Amino acid sequence: MTTVPGHNIIIQQSGAAHELAHQSHTPKPSPEQAAAQQEANVLVKNTTVQEFDEAERLKAKKEKEDLRKRQQMEKAKKKKQQEEMDLDPDATGRLLDTTV
Repeated sequence: MTTVPGHNIIIQQSGAAHELAHQSHTPKPSPEQAAAQQEANVLVKNTTVQEFDEAERLKAKKEKEDLRKRQQMEKAKKKKQQEEMDLDPDATGRLLDTTV
């Protein structure tokens, strides 16, 4: 048995109708909540900046250029260290060839 909202009537239902009547319904938000949620969605939409493919390409190009510069600097640093090692035969880490 079920009641009709707003009326004092009790109705007896069959099994299938009874199962259908007791399915949970989603609660509807109040108009104030709906308006506040819509306003928040509009605010988020208006504050989001869309990125263009061009900006992404420029960013990737800059990262690639920075990586290339770092690699060149490391290569130059290693070359300089190697030159310093070659110039000083008594430097630490070098083998000394002695003949008696």
